[in-house]
Amino acid sequence: LQCIADHPIHEKLAERTLATMEVCRKILLSRTGRQIIQCRSSGVPTTKATVAARSARSMSTVLAEEHEEFSLPPPKIKDVYKSSENTLCVTFSDNSKCQFSSTWLRDSCRCQACVHPPTQEKQLNSAQIDPKIQPLSWDVENNAQLLEVFWPQSARRPPHASTYSAEWLHQFSQLFQPKEREAEPSPIKVAATPAASAAEPMALPQPHDDIKDEAYTNKKSSVILWNRDEIEENPPEVEYEDFMGTRAGLKKMLKNVCKYGISVLKGVPLHELEVISVARRMGYIRETGYGLTFDVRYNADPKTHLSYTGVTFSHHTDLAYRERAPGVQLLHCLKAADPATCGQEAGGKSFFVDGFYAAQWLRYNYPEHFKILSTTPVIFSFLDAERDRWFRESWPVISVDYMGKLKDIHFSPFSMRPPLLPQDKVAAYYEALRLFAQRIEQSTLQYSFYLSPSDLVVLNNRRILHGRTSYDPTKVDRHLKGCYMDLDELKSLYEKMRKDDTL
Repeated sequence: LQCIADHPIHEKLAERTLATMEVCRKILLSRTGRQIIQCRSSGVPTTKATVAARSARSMSTVLAEEHEEFSLPPPKIKDVYKSSENTLCVTFSDNSKCQFSSTWLRDSCRCQACVHPPTQEKQLNSAQIDPKIQPLSWDVENNAQLLEVFWPQSARRPPHASTYSAEWLHQFSQLFQPKEREAEPSPIKVAATPAASAAEPMALPQPHDDIKDEAYTNKKSSVILWNRDEIEENPPEVEYEDFMGTRAGLKKMLKNVCKYGISVLKGVPLHELEVISVARRMGYIRETGYGLTFDVRYNADPKTHLSYTGVTFSHHTDLAYRERAPGVQLLHCLKAADPATCGQEAGGKSFFVDGFYAAQWLRYNYPEHFKILSTTPVIFSFLDAERDRWFRESWPVISVDYMGKLKDIHFSPFSMRPPLLPQDKVAAYYEALRLFAQRIEQSTLQYSFYLSPSDLVVLNNRRILHGRTSYDPTKVDRHLKGCYMDLDELKSLYEKMRKDDTL
């Protein structure tokens, strides 16, 4: 190409060739390009199903902030027609089609009369929309980038105009695709084998993955699943001075908790209430029956909580028996044994496990077991001996959201009660629970270390299972100061900080 460019007559040709090569390079480096190459090289036809299957990636190593090097041009509207009495079908420039319910479209209007601009609160009452509403007319405007729909209103009122951008409509193309496309055969499922059970969990794209509307989803909320080797290679640690004094330190802390589910703050002053200052740097403290803060230290009272004894405290999430288990737990180490002087027999070693990693492994290797643990309600209950009152709540061990994504883990051998199941379902539940428990206890998943005075751990209490080994309270003076927070306080702040950084 350089030789061609040296000749003036071919200079323009060389420029065009180089530009074309650059576009091709970007396409080939994009995820879509890699999928096509993989399919071609293996002799598999590049159907939509095979591309979806090839796009499966290991959830344990997914980069939560990955960006595509190549992006397709913005979609445009090619055609709009009424496919049924209550449905508008929109065809886009990439030939994808989307079936929109007229009722849903009317409810999705974002004009100032329907949505309050400063707060984005709806002013249109969904319950007052006629379920059989039909558009009076529609127009495609602004170079095929906008769809304007006119809706009937009550007598003596002019039609209501709603405007939808092509890009906004297109994000729902996988979710609202025509029925003939929904009927396409899905990839053949292969039963899990012993060899497959050792593989990393894989994730297939879901119809909701393309939705970017902030009212529905936070596209910057993807998580990074981890095992012991991955978390130890890049420990999620932040220095106290950076966290309290800089925006970058605060953002790093939030990122660690939102992405990994855990962060360790180093060098925290040994003040009993310093945990309050740390929490308030990120949001509001959630007060519980234990108070604004609580202490985890040895208590000889026989009625005391197991965490206040020296016995092994196995993997668990906190307060699953409450109406809503706290989303975040902070634990500030004020006193602990130094294993360098006391030796390993000192005990009291902390361990943390990514419950989402274990759940995802179960989902893709033992889907029936995953289904049991994500649909079977389990009673968690606890007797507060000091106040002489019971607390009870029901959760599945694994909770997923309406899109099927992992949402919560509720696991506490201390408060889980035998589920009230029909006789023929009991054995399957206990087998699924046993398999999940064995997985989270495997050494390859444990992020374990001795907490040192001035360490403060912040963890997602509905994702990270934690515990500690036993210790001898006559030899070890161990004292942690803790408090709880709501997870959405941290998530919303992190989302805002990331958005501000892109402006």
